[in-house]
Amino acid sequence: MRRNRQPAQSFEAFCVAFVVATTIPSQAAKPVPPVAPQPAIPAIYLNQSGFNLGKPKRFTAPTLADGTRFEVRESGAKSPAFSGMLSGHIGDLTEFNPRSEKQFTITAGGITSVPFRIGPNWLERVTCQGALDFMIDSRHYVGNYRNTCPGSFGWRDDHHFGLELHVLVPQYLANPSAYERMARQVKYEAPKNPKLWGALEPYRDDAPDIVKLIHWGADVIVTQNLRHELLKSQLAYFLHAWPAIERWLPEQNRMVVEEYAFRVWQNPDADRKYPYDESKGHDLLACKTRIGSTKGCLPPGFSVEPNLLMHEAAKRSGRADADRYLEAAVTQAKWLVENLDWNDPLTTKGQRQSEFLTITGLAHLLRNYPDRAPKELPAKLNAWAGVAVRRSNNMWDFRKLDDGDRWTPMDPSSPQKWNEPGNVCGFPAPLLACREFVKDSATRARLDQLVWSHFDNMFGRNPVGRHFSFDAPREIEGVEFGWFRDLPGGIGKLSGARFVLDGSPKDGHYPYHPEKGDFGWTEGWVQFNVAYNISLAYLAWSETKVEAVRDGGDLVIRLTAPLNFAYDKVETATVLVTTASGDTERVKVTEESPCGATFVGRIPLAAGTKSVRDNGSLEANSSDKVVVSYGYGYLARHITLSL
Repeated sequence: MRRNRQPAQSFEAFCVAFVVATTIPSQAAKPVPPVAPQPAIPAIYLNQSGFNLGKPKRFTAPTLADGTRFEVRESGAKSPAFSGMLSGHIGDLTEFNPRSEKQFTITAGGITSVPFRIGPNWLERVTCQGALDFMIDSRHYVGNYRNTCPGSFGWRDDHHFGLELHVLVPQYLANPSAYERMARQVKYEAPKNPKLWGALEPYRDDAPDIVKLIHWGADVIVTQNLRHELLKSQLAYFLHAWPAIERWLPEQNRMVVEEYAFRVWQNPDADRKYPYDESKGHDLLACKTRIGSTKGCLPPGFSVEPNLLMHEAAKRSGRADADRYLEAAVTQAKWLVENLDWNDPLTTKGQRQSEFLTITGLAHLLRNYPDRAPKELPAKLNAWAGVAVRRSNNMWDFRKLDDGDRWTPMDPSSPQKWNEPGNVCGFPAPLLACREFVKDSATRARLDQLVWSHFDNMFGRNPVGRHFSFDAPREIEGVEFGWFRDLPGGIGKLSGARFVLDGSPKDGHYPYHPEKGDFGWTEGWVQFNVAYNISLAYLAWSETKVEAVRDGGDLVIRLTAPLNFAYDKVETATVLVTTASGDTERVKVTEESPCGATFVGRIPLAAGTKSVRDNGSLEANSSDKVVVSYGYGYLARHITLSL
């Protein structure tokens, strides 16, 4: 039976309970919370858990007239802390940024919302561990369900388009300290069948879980000799991450993955018949002109970013063919610019959970190789943003499938088509990737709103008022109403996994039909969670800033990043300081206050004749330059400082 909301805990008690609940996997059967009747869900729809401080904060009141006054009250307060007027059935409290540990409610037209919180990095704080827990639980053979699942490789029910390393690597690259400080749950398990995994030697036991998962994904692909273009493209992410993860992995891992990836990259043949396969060939240097269906198994431009990463890996290894991979990415991008029509839903939302690959790859090319990118690419990205904005002009701030009456992909004759939680919660990633190239300030501001409205949609700002996860009320702080149900079976056998995204509103629920209740298909899928994970990666990247100044004989570093997960204690992170000669010092930075957003560190600068590490100080010439960075690879943030 579904649990009712528990009485509010003290903040300190919550912190202890949250850490225990999200870092220790439970082997006990999960209690099933009862389904709340739809009328019990207040008709003020918002993120049930809470909002990030300083970010857009909006809600929908579809039954109330424009001009209705709304009031925001702190728990127990008689007078409002903030007020405003509804417009287009939307209330906006973006400017309300209280420093409070209490809950708030919104009241309008005699309706009172569920309580919610506002805090620094709120979304990341309540979901980053859960998102990783899902990837731990849902692995094939070694997760929380040990039997063989058809069509599965590294993760249950992943087929060839699970895209796990496509997101796990960016998550770690963009916010490494968040994952390095999480509790270790994963232990290496030797294979009973060496044909399943084991080509890569085991990792160190103290490696972060996310690194162990990255190792797992690459190991399965190489050991099983998987050669589908989407599967082997995942290896480019492993190789790109190598400088960041080599502390915990044997050098043998790099050698094996590198040899395999470069050997099979151009192989046009698959090793087996893959279900749902829409590929016409598996040479990743070839220009891909086929656009896949709404199943999400062949998104346009999926090869752009893997080829960029292989280009960097080839350069690092001194390969003479390094430029071939960059040329392939540029050629593919030119085809996309010339041939994709953003007005066709199949090029955008119609790709469902895999849509993010198109825009993040194009933005990566433009950001890192502006001189090689097609000159029309900035305009193409601006046009994509324009379509996203145009189709989101509704009371939910929700990007529709088209400019007509279609909100989500839905085929009435086939109720399994289409469950789309990944479509919604993965949308912030391309929005954030594209945003830096959008020229119009009003459009950029609107993209910011859409980033958060789609996170909010996942958390209950939708026509049925429910979080996409059936178990959200017991797994995520502050969520009262989870999805209608979960699927006990399915190929992925995910009902026992943590943080499963089970379902989302269907086309018939929009624009506002909660009375239709539970219809259409409901089933968790690794592809849906992967889409949310890539949004976490780009959210971290977008919110990170590095600053450094010389203060006498010291270098003072300031890091702003989504790392404030425990509001009652001072937390730490690690930045890298690299000298002109390439020597690197890892510097600890510490949160300025228990509930702060900035981390500060200091490292002595010793006088010297060359740049070397020296017992925690940085020895450098006065003419040297140093690079201070947080994160790694293409999602690192850094600043260069002349000493």
